[in-house]
Amino acid sequence: MEKNMTEKESGINSVLLEHNVFIIWKPEYNLGITIIDEQHRGIVSIINSLHFGTQCSYVKDILTPTIAMLRHYALMHFQTEEYFYETINIADINNHHRLHQEYTLKLDKIESKSTLDKDTYHLMGFLKEWWINHICEEDRKSFFP
Repeated sequence: MEKNMTEKESGINSVLLEHNVFIIWKPEYNLGITIIDEQHRGIVSIINSLHFGTQCSYVKDILTPTIAMLRHYALMHFQTEEYFYETINIADINNHHRLHQEYTLKLDKIESKSTLDKDTYHLMGFLKEWWINHICEEDRKSFFP
């Protein structure tokens, strides 16, 4: 028999419940390429974890390692995408590769300012805009011209 638990009994603090995720994964973000979809969800998860840390005021402890994680995970993801592009002979591979390089350069610039200021406002906006556009526009256009 299931017991109805109060917030206190379940250990959930109502303050924490107010911190929604920054990017809500939507079914339309799926491309139907399992490994690509999983990696995209992984990147969104890292971004949401950074958002949560920011909301709970421990961003100074996690900012640098989280940006490093985003950098490494994105590199792996970009290599996976480019492998697919080469394998299925995507015509626009050079443009997509350029977009990947631009992401890395932009992340470098924003990382410096965010780390110095311990402020993730511009970083979070960049990450959300770039990744949603990357998933919904650029990847969809490249994989399904």
